[in-house]
Amino acid sequence: MGGFILAGGESRRMGQSKPTLLLGGKTLIDRAAAELSRIADPVYAVGNLTTDVTSLPILEDELVGANARGAIIGLYKALFHAKTEWAAILACDIPFVNGDLLIRMSTIVKQFADSPDISADAVFAEQPDGRIQPLCALFRPAICLPEVRKMITEGNWRLQDLATRLNTRILRSAEYEDLPGADHFFLNVNKPDDYLTAIDYENTYPTKD
Repeated sequence: MGGFILAGGESRRMGQSKPTLLLGGKTLIDRAAAELSRIADPVYAVGNLTTDVTSLPILEDELVGANARGAIIGLYKALFHAKTEWAAILACDIPFVNGDLLIRMSTIVKQFADSPDISADAVFAEQPDGRIQPLCALFRPAICLPEVRKMITEGNWRLQDLATRLNTRILRSAEYEDLPGADHFFLNVNKPDDYLTAIDYENTYPTKD
């Protein structure tokens, strides 16, 4: 499957570019690329980025609907350019998602191939707090792109709604809680305080290569 790191957004709450923030000696975009590459090839960066930010091939965000904004733009761009049956999507601002979790999600896709009686068009992870995380997810672009386009047309940019609009398999938190660091997989770095929390966690429980 192909991989797409969503690294767009204006970072208004952070006050500086999130993809270039350093954590554990790597930028957030490089951390995401390293983990996503464990299940996906090639891996693209999606956003209004420059080559001094990342060496990954870049897909620039573009207007896809009147006044559309937010992560749905990046998701649309990724699915539109996907050339594989499945596309792996990961936002760069959830830096503790690791390859172990992504591999567990991709194993579900392999089960679809082995068991034609069970299938889905998207695989989303459930956070420990019970919320669905659509930016750590696997999608069938051929099926999911039209629904994302429809949401944009409707003016609905709430990606969590995709869990009910698509034939979705949810990876429940109980299915990955055995993985090291599972409690912090979905620590979201949106504001300066979040970044400080991430640094503290990284320094206390450093990521192992």
